[in-house]
Amino acid sequence: MVNDLTKGNPARVILNFSLPVIIGNICQQVYNFVDTVIVGRFISYEALAGVGITNCFTFLVLGFVWGITSGLSIRTAQLFGARDMAGMRRSVGTSLVISIILTVVLTLLTVLLTAPSLHLINTRAEVYDYAYEYLIIVFGGIFGQVAYNMISYILRALGDSRTPLFFLILSSVLNIGLDLLFIISFGWGVRGAAYATVISQAFSALLCFIYAFRRYPELKLSRDDFRTDWKFAWEHLRIGIPMALQFSITATGIVFLQAALNNFPPTYIAGFTAASKVQNLFMQIPIGFGVAIASYVGQNWGAGEIGRVRKGVNATLVMTLCVCIVMSTMMSLLSRPMTSLFLSADAGEMVAPIYDASNRYLHITAIFFPFLYLIFLYRNALQGIGRTFLPLMAGVLELVIRTAASLTLPRHFGYDGIVFTDVLSWIGASIMLLISYLVQMPKK
Repeated sequence: MVNDLTKGNPARVILNFSLPVIIGNICQQVYNFVDTVIVGRFISYEALAGVGITNCFTFLVLGFVWGITSGLSIRTAQLFGARDMAGMRRSVGTSLVISIILTVVLTLLTVLLTAPSLHLINTRAEVYDYAYEYLIIVFGGIFGQVAYNMISYILRALGDSRTPLFFLILSSVLNIGLDLLFIISFGWGVRGAAYATVISQAFSALLCFIYAFRRYPELKLSRDDFRTDWKFAWEHLRIGIPMALQFSITATGIVFLQAALNNFPPTYIAGFTAASKVQNLFMQIPIGFGVAIASYVGQNWGAGEIGRVRKGVNATLVMTLCVCIVMSTMMSLLSRPMTSLFLSADAGEMVAPIYDASNRYLHITAIFFPFLYLIFLYRNALQGIGRTFLPLMAGVLELVIRTAASLTLPRHFGYDGIVFTDVLSWIGASIMLLISYLVQMPKK
């Protein structure tokens, strides 16, 4: 059943909507976490470093996918909030057509550019093969990621955050099972982890599509719903493209950061990889709030309920800051035991520098978590009202700060310079987004 987010107490509505998203995000991060743990424990720390290097490129490409599919669904949410059911169905059909074209283009480009990209960031010889093998398989199966994100955002635009959760949990369980089968039983190494990811995502997306279009009358599309004109398509792309570019611009800065990190020994890269996976687990609640606020703001803005938009954002701000205090404390306390999960018994003398790199990153960034958490709130609130240019510019600012910092700080402060590169980019982007939101919201 679809959910009308224009009724009821804003805080309760947002919390109820976000809970399935948060649970789903945590499940997804858990299987990514376990995926990396299995690589580190059952292959080698060099394999862990190799897979870690791929994160900047997968975020660059998949971030583009997340951004554009999320942006396409904003128009769907606005039409649903305005009770234009015919327009909403036409919006879904248009979004699906755009997604198919996107899949073909991205698959071709990413597969062709994998090797040059790894050479561009000076990937070390001892980890290059691991990184290349993993990336080429993941990019070859990008269709599953596009499909799952598209159907998930369509359902969330209609107020249903539970159905994507069920299929994401299924995907997570399947991924972990295939990891154990392919890596431990079959001995496929890094390519086993990549195949497990691609197969589980594609299977989950297929089942979610079948269920959603059979279950919800609102999604009963006719042939005419897929016949669109460029003007209507542009209404979606003008929101989706800036959101996609915003993710990709942010990811480009992370590519520069990874290039700077590649100048350090593989132990530092492995420690940074472990820390990133741990940190991702503690970021999922604000990310869930962000997904909820985008759909909430989209529906209420479409319905003309500006006061509810303001109340909902303010309520989410309070929840976000409360969660931030708890998560940053837990991450600092659990940094060492969680890092130990990634290390095999035969890592030997390499254990100490890996621990050190991971713990330093987690302890320092935990202090600055409020800035990171605010990015998810205000970026999604602006996107929900259709103001996508300002979040894009915040992404540009984040890119400039991260690039400049990654080129200078590590030379003077070593590995700590890598850590503070992230911190400075969070501070700059969050301040710009907060100011942009305050300026854009109507006074009455």
